Amino acid sequence: MKLAVGDLVVYGNHGIGRIAARREQEVLGEPQEVIVLELDELRVTLPLERARTQLRPLANGAELRRVGEALRDDGELNSSNWLARRRETLEKLIGATPVELAQIVSEGAQRERLRSANGDKRQLSPSEREIFTKARKLLSDEIALALDIQPTAAESWIDRHLERPA
Repeated sequence: MKLAVGDLVVYGNHGIGRIAARREQEVLGEPQEVIVLELDELRVTLPLERARTQLRPLANGAELRRVGEALRDDGELNSSNWLARRRETLEKLIGATPVELAQIVSEGAQRERLRSANGDKRQLSPSEREIFTKARKLLSDEIALALDIQPTAAESWIDRHLERPA
């Protein structure tokens, strides 16, 4: 990845940003090349070496196909206690690859379907819901940009992949 000024990149669970500048800057008393990344209301300066490991390009067509597969997959749900599941889910959220985000979204949808099928009127806990909602937002933002569609169309794209026959 070139990391050129103007490039759109994904910065983990912070989301999508645009590279605003690339310049020399003193970091801990040493001159280093840095990347300035503009996210919604946040501006982040990263040393170039860290940027190369922390930033990634937007999803391409092949990755979006894998995202669709992950959303359709009703794999075996993690049966660990919530704290262990939360830790694993947060690790995926921090990594924030498109497929990992899709796995989080798919698991949240699957857990809600299971509760509904069992007559459990309770929704996911607020903590679970917050993580699944964040993952879905990050995923839909990336899908919208990658497919050059409106955010509402990206949400519909996700919903179509999550649909299950009645």
